[in-house]
Amino acid sequence: MRIISENSLRCFLADLRHILAMFIGELPEDIHFISIDSFYFYMNLAFPKKTREIAALMNVLEPYIPLVVSQNAMEGILCAYEEGDYARLLSIEENLAGRSKLSFIHSALNMKNDNWADMVKICCQIRAQRVYGFY
Repeated sequence: MRIISENSLRCFLADLRHILAMFIGELPEDIHFISIDSFYFYMNLAFPKKTREIAALMNVLEPYIPLVVSQNAMEGILCAYEEGDYARLLSIEENLAGRSKLSFIHSALNMKNDNWADMVKICCQIRAQRVYGFY
């Protein structure tokens, strides 16, 4: 994985926020997505070009976004690791990555500017940890 510069990270995050801001008025109020795939499916039907842009940005941003792991997911990871079930580990990893992307997109859609600035700082800290080998 190639690590992007902090300036590039900030630009990609700003691009994502800008693209998502255009969708706020277009999304039905009470819609909830159960996975990143369902989000992309819906958005692809409504906004195919912008969906490709979001997906491309999220592929670049994925290594720098916060990952929240539930207790159940952690137990599943540990159990699969102890059993040597690498197919299950891969499945859990993909699920967590998808949930993290969806959670991040949801946050980007709904955060106030001050909170978004804090999120950008967190992403920059994750990037710094990768640069200096702490991650």
